[in-house]
Amino acid sequence: MDAGKIGKRLVSLRGARRREEVAKAVGVSFSALCMYETGKRIARDEVKVRLADYYGVPVEDIFFAGMSQNVTKGGRQA
Repeated sequence: MDAGKIGKRLVSLRGARRREEVAKAVGVSFSALCMYETGKRIARDEVKVRLADYYGVPVEDIFFAGMSQNVTKGGRQA
């Protein structure tokens, strides 16, 4: 996971909404949301789900977009 890219996606999804509004809606502190958006922290799994639900997108689109899908059963890249 690239925290910087995730942060940029979160900022893009937030659009014109205020950080305070989003933080309150998803149940995180303002400072936690700021850290997610600046790439200083990656949200815990339950927060990832709440953010995705709030923005109406799949968790994968925010936190796993661009990751290689070419993985074999052994876990190695094909």
